[in-house]
Amino acid sequence: MIARDSHPFLSLHREMNRLFDVFHDRLGGLMPAGLPQGHMQGHMMPSIGVSETDQEMRISADLPGVSEDDISVSLVDDILTIRGEKKLDEKATYHIIERSRGSFLRSLRLPYSVETDKIRADFANGVLTVTLPKCKDKETSRKIPVHCGQPSGSPLPSEQAMQRQSERPAGSDPDE
Repeated sequence: MIARDSHPFLSLHREMNRLFDVFHDRLGGLMPAGLPQGHMQGHMMPSIGVSETDQEMRISADLPGVSEDDISVSLVDDILTIRGEKKLDEKATYHIIERSRGSFLRSLRLPYSVETDKIRADFANGVLTVTLPKCKDKETSRKIPVHCGQPSGSPLPSEQAMQRQSERPAGSDPDE
């Protein structure tokens, strides 16, 4: 039987954990983007969901433990930003803190124009839902006609005929 501390994979596992702890501490607790939230112990990064209907777009963010007063939603041009802070009780003495906390910010570029005066943000049961009604008067897509045989910037056939007529001397016969 192999002693628990002398197992080669266990020793490798401990060394890898130690290296990650050193790396994490040197970054001040910030891990690179793209890692799951569980790898960012203590730091808040809300999960979001984006859905769409014919009339509106909805963005939902999971913000458990965040107070309504600590949430801000803004729209600048076509960028929607949700920011806030999850605070812990500063009077308490913690022995272990595995809960997420701190400031967060999520920004999303909207794919089309929205009616800014009708945007709503509702917060219930730890979920923020931002409803963005679509603009009805703005084009969201358009078909572009393709002209065959015409290089870009050259006159169209009707413009060429008009140009030839204006170049003829006055009184000349167009059938010559």
